[in-house]
Amino acid sequence: MEITQLKVGMWVESLHGVGKVIDIDLQNNAVIIEHKNDHQLRSIECNEIIDQPQLHTGCDRYY
Repeated sequence: MEITQLKVGMWVESLHGVGKVIDIDLQNNAVIIEHKNDHQLRSIECNEIIDQPQLHTGCDRYY
């Protein structure tokens, strides 16, 4: 995904699982996410994020 499409608080999916964006690092084209299940923080490059339109902001599950 493009970094311009990401916002703090939105839910995203990567190969590492589902997490909430807590910070955006424009210089490194990465985001810091908090994983849904274990609340661990991880830095993810934007090209690792899977565009998942069913994962809506404010909802941590799929339809």
